[in-house]
Amino acid sequence: MPSEHFNPGQIIFKEGEKSHDAYYVVHGAVEISVSTAHGKQVLGKIGSGEVFGEMGMIMDRPRSATATALEATLVESISETDFESYFLQNPDRLHTYLSTLFERIRKTDLLLQVSGHAPVPPPPKSTAKEPVFRVRITPVDGNGKSTTITKLPFRIGRAYFDTGVNALSRNEYSIEDHAPYQLSRSHCEIDFENGHFVLRDRGSKLGTFVNGEQVFVDSGKISAELKQGENDIVFGTHGSPHHYSIFIEELK
Repeated sequence: MPSEHFNPGQIIFKEGEKSHDAYYVVHGAVEISVSTAHGKQVLGKIGSGEVFGEMGMIMDRPRSATATALEATLVESISETDFESYFLQNPDRLHTYLSTLFERIRKTDLLLQVSGHAPVPPPPKSTAKEPVFRVRITPVDGNGKSTTITKLPFRIGRAYFDTGVNALSRNEYSIEDHAPYQLSRSHCEIDFENGHFVLRDRGSKLGTFVNGEQVFVDSGKISAELKQGENDIVFGTHGSPHHYSIFIEELK
């Protein structure tokens, strides 16, 4: 497959352009954004091993968003005629593509479920240098190691014991659980938006308590801001054994 290099800030394709190819990220990171009345709205970030730009190509429609390299990025271009054979010849990449697709569908479904709630405010404009943080997640009971979060979004969910299903999971952090389950397979994620870290629900059955506040689709609140310092996290209901600390430290 032909490959292309993009420098940080370089646009891969623009919203409204004709769709000719899909892209597989060999290494690097890509931001997907759209233009709104409030300015640019970031929809998500694509990392190594993920595919983007395929929907416009498959549906023969203009690009619905703009893709911009966030860092030095290498992608492989996949034409419509080669799209099917590309994944048949690379089954590991097919698993990754399907799991990414499922995650997009899940997020779209969540947005539909909470439509009608307060609109998302535009991100504040700032010219200040962005701070650098260290974020760690640690079991409160001490029966596990502290994990430093190095990739966002950082997805959390119940561990899969079926390796076939596990291949389709999109969890960077898996927690063992037993019936009656407190954790869903796609439970929540940690992300950074509008200058703050947030914990966002991914359609879990029981939700998460963030510093005593429940984050749960059925409650109409799908995310909560994480403060600097220690955050008290309980995955599931009150009394759940899955009690964690998320510690956010700004690096000077």
